[in-house]
Amino acid sequence: MSFIEEKILAFMRKHNGITVKTCQDKLGTTELRKMVSNLKNKGYKIGDVWEYGFNRYGIPTRWKRYFLINEASK
Repeated sequence: MSFIEEKILAFMRKHNGITVKTCQDKLGTTELRKMVSNLKNKGYKIGDVWEYGFNRYGIPTRWKRYFLINEASK
Protein backbone atom coordinates (compact mmCIF):
# COMPACT_ATOMS: atom_id res chain seq x y z
CA MET A 1 0.00 0.00 0.00
CA SER A 2 1.30 3.43 -0.90
CA PHE A 3 2.07 6.16 1.62
CA ILE A 4 -0.75 8.37 0.33
CA GLU A 5 -3.27 5.50 0.49
CA GLU A 6 -2.33 4.98 4.14
CA LYS A 7 -2.76 8.71 4.79
CA ILE A 8 -6.18 8.74 3.10
CA LEU A 9 -7.36 5.74 5.16
CA ALA A 10 -6.12 7.34 8.37
CA PHE A 11 -7.85 10.61 7.52
CA MET A 12 -11.14 8.86 6.70
CA ARG A 13 -10.99 6.93 9.98
CA LYS A 14 -10.33 10.05 12.02
CA HIS A 15 -12.70 12.45 10.24
CA ASN A 16 -15.45 10.08 9.00
CA GLY A 17 -14.67 10.78 5.36
CA ILE A 18 -12.73 12.92 2.94
CA THR A 19 -13.41 15.12 -0.09
CA VAL A 20 -11.13 15.96 -3.03
CA LYS A 21 -10.69 19.51 -1.72
CA THR A 22 -9.79 18.33 1.77
CA CYS A 23 -7.43 15.74 0.32
CA GLN A 24 -5.68 18.41 -1.70
CA ASP A 25 -5.46 20.85 1.21
CA LYS A 26 -4.46 18.39 3.95
CA LEU A 27 -2.65 15.59 2.13
CA GLY A 28 -1.25 17.37 -0.92
CA THR A 29 -2.75 15.26 -3.69
CA THR A 30 -5.61 15.70 -6.15
CA GLU A 31 -5.70 11.98 -6.95
CA LEU A 32 -8.35 11.01 -4.39
CA ARG A 33 -10.64 9.34 -6.93
CA LYS A 34 -7.77 7.17 -8.17
CA MET A 35 -6.66 6.31 -4.64
CA VAL A 36 -10.24 5.38 -3.65
CA SER A 37 -10.43 3.09 -6.69
CA ASN A 38 -7.11 1.48 -5.72
CA LEU A 39 -8.30 0.97 -2.14
CA LYS A 40 -11.57 -0.57 -3.33
CA ASN A 41 -9.57 -2.97 -5.52
CA LYS A 42 -7.60 -3.92 -2.39
CA GLY A 43 -10.81 -4.89 -0.61
CA TYR A 44 -11.68 -1.76 1.36
CA LYS A 45 -15.38 -0.95 1.44
CA ILE A 46 -15.67 2.73 0.58
CA GLY A 47 -18.93 4.53 0.04
CA ASP A 48 -19.66 8.00 -1.20
CA VAL A 49 -22.32 10.63 -0.80
CA TRP A 50 -22.98 13.87 -2.66
CA GLU A 51 -22.69 17.05 -0.61
CA TYR A 52 -24.05 20.38 -1.75
CA GLY A 53 -22.91 23.91 -1.10
CA PHE A 54 -21.54 27.01 -2.79
CA ASN A 55 -18.18 27.68 -4.37
CA ARG A 56 -16.11 30.78 -3.62
CA TYR A 57 -18.16 32.76 -6.14
CA GLY A 58 -21.46 31.85 -4.49
CA ILE A 59 -22.47 29.46 -7.26
CA PRO A 60 -24.26 26.28 -6.13
CA THR A 61 -22.09 23.20 -6.58
CA ARG A 62 -21.70 19.63 -5.36
CA TRP A 63 -18.87 17.30 -4.45
CA LYS A 64 -18.45 13.76 -3.15
CA ARG A 65 -17.40 12.74 0.33
CA TYR A 66 -15.81 9.28 0.49
CA PHE A 67 -16.03 7.24 3.70
CA LEU A 68 -15.19 3.78 4.99
CA ILE A 69 -18.04 1.29 5.33
CA ASN A 70 -18.11 -1.30 8.10
CA GLU A 71 -14.35 -1.50 8.48
CA ALA A 72 -14.75 -3.73 11.54
CA SER A 73 -15.34 -6.65 9.16
CA LYS A 74 -11.99 -6.11 7.41
